[in-house]
Amino acid sequence: MFVLLKISNNYNIIKQTLFFIRKYVAFFLVLFCTKSLSAQETIVTYMKKNGSFTAQKDSADYTRILRISPNSLALYELNEYYPNGSLKRHGWVKTLDPKRLQFEGTVETYYDNETLAAILNYAQNKLVDTAKRYYKNGVLKESIFYLKPQENQESAFGSDPDSRLVYYADSLNNVQITNGKGTARFVDKDNDVEQGEYADGVRIGHWKGTINKGKYKFEEWYEKGIIVNGETTDSLGKKIKYTKVQVQPEYPGGIQQLRMFIGNNYKYPREAIGARVVGQVTISFVVEKDGKTSSYKIIDDLGYGTGNAGVAVLKKAKDWSPGYERGIPVRVAYTLPIRLNLTK
Repeated sequence: MFVLLKISNNYNIIKQTLFFIRKYVAFFLVLFCTKSLSAQETIVTYMKKNGSFTAQKDSADYTRILRISPNSLALYELNEYYPNGSLKRHGWVKTLDPKRLQFEGTVETYYDNETLAAILNYAQNKLVDTAKRYYKNGVLKESIFYLKPQENQESAFGSDPDSRLVYYADSLNNVQITNGKGTARFVDKDNDVEQGEYADGVRIGHWKGTINKGKYKFEEWYEKGIIVNGETTDSLGKKIKYTKVQVQPEYPGGIQQLRMFIGNNYKYPREAIGARVVGQVTISFVVEKDGKTSSYKIIDDLGYGTGNAGVAVLKKAKDWSPGYERGIPVRVAYTLPIRLNLTK
């Protein structure tokens, strides 16, 4: 089987993708909840914010449309629309799989008020060249240059040594970084703050800020964009030292062991085999601060017990080593799509 495991953004941990194989299940291009219109000219898919399909247009957060006829570069045009009909995203992809978009070239995203949100450039589904992002009021927020192809990310703020923050301004158009140099103050949706100096597009020297809605304060020291050390202080004055801003959860033995576990323990329900059920189930779960998993939820279900079988195999898995943000254990949300196809 192919199992796609990726970290959700819900808990501020870097995204990651793992693939798993099992002899009874092979890749199957899932296009359920998808409609072909205009004599097979487009594929229309109703989508939820978490990336899952829905069969009902009224319950969709947006609509994804792929044009079947490729352009001269063998790329397929992608358009996504908000429920109000305004354009959400336009770009080009390499395959006609609405579940797993493989971007190529320039992609533009928009807010629901039709203002431009971002201009991104892709090669082999990775960010390249320059990315520009904007506030909803139309003000340019940031310009980031990628030295190497990068996995998709909302914003690097120049904290990645393989990227350079060229320009940054706040929503009132107060410019803080120009030509990669200046003093920056970033404020996230929880009003947590990071502030410090930039030179040549990367962080340098002393940085400070807050995390977890102000519950913790931190200080960090950088050399040429790379963190040297950091220290987080809680509300009682306890200090925790670290050398990595973020540490992802890890399954015991790493990817290979998890690969083997999923392959050996997912049980294709007998009823599903008899009904020749194929397609995809998607399970979400959380790796807790102590490494245990919880909050299992079937997002996409093929019926005949396939979704419950996905939950069952996850419950049998070993505990993980927890994730950390600036030395503090954090909950990490995952989604686990499992693509099923019966073979002889």
